[in-house]
Amino acid sequence: MTQRERQGWIIVASLFVTLVLVFGSGYNTGGLFFPHLLKHFGWKRAQLSMLQGAALPLSAGLSAPLIGWMLDRVEARIVMVAGTVLTAAAFLVASRVDSFGPLFGAYVMLGGGIGAATLLPCSLVIANWFGARRGLALGLTFAGTSLGGALMTMVGSRAIAYGGWRAGYVALAIPMIVIVIPLIIIVVRTRPPQADGISVSQASDALPGFELREAFRTRSFWTIAAAQFFFAAVAAGAGLHLITYLTELGYTPSFAAGVMSVGFIFAGAGKLGMGIIADRISARVALSINFLLAGAGMLLIFGAGQIVVLVPFVLIFGLTLGAPLVLVPMLVAESLGLKRFGSIGGIAGVFNTIGAFVGPVGAGKIYDVTGSYVFAFEAFVVMCVLGAIAAYATMSFESEQERAATAAAAAA
Repeated sequence: MTQRERQGWIIVASLFVTLVLVFGSGYNTGGLFFPHLLKHFGWKRAQLSMLQGAALPLSAGLSAPLIGWMLDRVEARIVMVAGTVLTAAAFLVASRVDSFGPLFGAYVMLGGGIGAATLLPCSLVIANWFGARRGLALGLTFAGTSLGGALMTMVGSRAIAYGGWRAGYVALAIPMIVIVIPLIIIVVRTRPPQADGISVSQASDALPGFELREAFRTRSFWTIAAAQFFFAAVAAGAGLHLITYLTELGYTPSFAAGVMSVGFIFAGAGKLGMGIIADRISARVALSINFLLAGAGMLLIFGAGQIVVLVPFVLIFGLTLGAPLVLVPMLVAESLGLKRFGSIGGIAGVFNTIGAFVGPVGAGKIYDVTGSYVFAFEAFVVMCVLGAIAAYATMSFESEQERAATAAAAAA
């Protein structure tokens, strides 16, 4: 193993830890605080749901284009440290609030901080450090999101049990300050060492890829954006309503929650497995297959009242649930290049945010109107098929270049 390869895998390990402690705390612990805040303040459930359902995801999504733009111009570790500081500060602010307004503001901070510290910068760094083994590296890195959800939920739960919900927020902030920030500063670098005097912006300019305006004129940008939307809608929508659906089928709430936990465990394996597969058959084909498998798994949910059907559903649902987090960044690099990877990923991420809002809200609205989740899950099956079509319709970077050159010649 060369020195560069060794440094690359050390960076993978550091980013894995970052996702465990920052993403795991920020996105996966909201349910821990919900009943305690409800009891302490007496707020309405709909009002409290605004924190995890609107403030956090919308802040993360709307800040993504700015974060992507910054990543193309300054060192990733600067953006990540700023995001980690903002995330830790958000938890500390949340621990001291006495009214809804400041808590809502804390969750807005939390969304922006998580966006700057986790998925997009981690994808950019791995894409720059790895070529042939990019899928494996991304799979190992993003397994941290699943493990982080399980680990930090336990940490937060234990802290709340000992010191209350305020102590729970503080307990989640401390590892970010003590572990993550020093780790990022010492280890993380946007790309392998360049010649002296070369800035991050200049290094980005030298990489193969489309400028942002050029990317907007490609077919692949819009098919990737569509795939982002369909993935987020299905994952967020099915994930939010699955426990309720299973309890209505007759399972106990604790059993239904256990099913969801097992799904998250399989999600970690799915990210790693699909990343390795994508290294061999391309992210385009791997993502298409993943969508089709997800759709087949979603069909099983209609028979989930029987345990013999529920088991394969959980297996397939889990394995395909988080894999696009690995496959989409690979697809961006394959189809649009690395020159403006951050900016392109940030803009495409907005469609992910829209999907994450449409999926859960749409499924809830369908249930309110029909009294059943059947039509909602049927819609998710259709979205999986459409996602597979969108993913397969993307083109290689070379093909997009030829298409752009042909269009320019025709215009001339």
